[in-house]
Amino acid sequence: MSKYLVIGDSGHAEKVAGKCAPDKSLYEWLFNNTVDFKMNKRCKDHGIDYYQTNPNPKGKDEMGLSKRAELANTYWKKQGKPKALFISYHANAYKSVFNNARGTETFVASNASTNSKNAAKYIQEEIVKTMKSLDKDAKDRGVKTEDWTVIYKAQMPSILLEYGFYTNKADLKILKNNVDDLVEATMKGICKYFGITYKAPKTETTSNTTNTISKGITYYRVVTNSYLDRKYAEKEVSKLKKLGINAFLDAFKKDSKTYLRVVAGSYTDRKNADAQIASLKKKGYDPFIAIYKK
Repeated sequence: MSKYLVIGDSGHAEKVAGKCAPDKSLYEWLFNNTVDFKMNKRCKDHGIDYYQTNPNPKGKDEMGLSKRAELANTYWKKQGKPKALFISYHANAYKSVFNNARGTETFVASNASTNSKNAAKYIQEEIVKTMKSLDKDAKDRGVKTEDWTVIYKAQMPSILLEYGFYTNKADLKILKNNVDDLVEATMKGICKYFGITYKAPKTETTSNTTNTISKGITYYRVVTNSYLDRKYAEKEVSKLKKLGINAFLDAFKKDSKTYLRVVAGSYTDRKNADAQIASLKKKGYDPFIAIYKK
């Protein structure tokens, strides 16, 4: 167990109305979810534990904001309250048509600690630096105070990120094409917050490593079992969570029956999925990988 913890909150779910670019070339839930999973990997690369409050937003409506904060608080306490940071990932919008509003902003709540404010400052600076390197006209909207439920109710240091506006064509271009750059900027700010050394990502050439948000993204889901009876499925999820694994259920149909898969990890990098398989086998499970394409 690491002495550092990041709790990632993938803002919004697929069925939340209106959360997309005017030309429908980017959906906010997918951008947020992609950042969340990429941050999961990069934090672990730095020896930082990572927990996701909303790892499976596809096909769902909004999870209660208080529920997300509750999940974060419960997990943090179970880990012994390590030095932590809760980050809610978002992309911004103004009206429903393309317009001139643009820029990056980071929010803290009115009850924010000094650590929350420091994290917001460090991460905002790094993201803005990256945005301006990609587009000299990118805007710094600063660190602001707003009592968004997830960060107001989170009991550890917490911030909410708005990387840019998908209702602005210039920002949208970056959100679609430079996701990895934004993830690295976020990672640099996190490292500064924890006081650890930033490590550049290793060069990868696999086809599932991408710097864009696009159709066809592949997730490698580690499945420990499938059940027809929800009671047994939920029991296994509970058991996995006690082991520190952020498990969840995924429904699928076969032969006119609905099965519930117990998913013990969802990854964009096959190597991470294989590592989770090996770890689970040592714990007595017989897991397999289900490939899921968006």
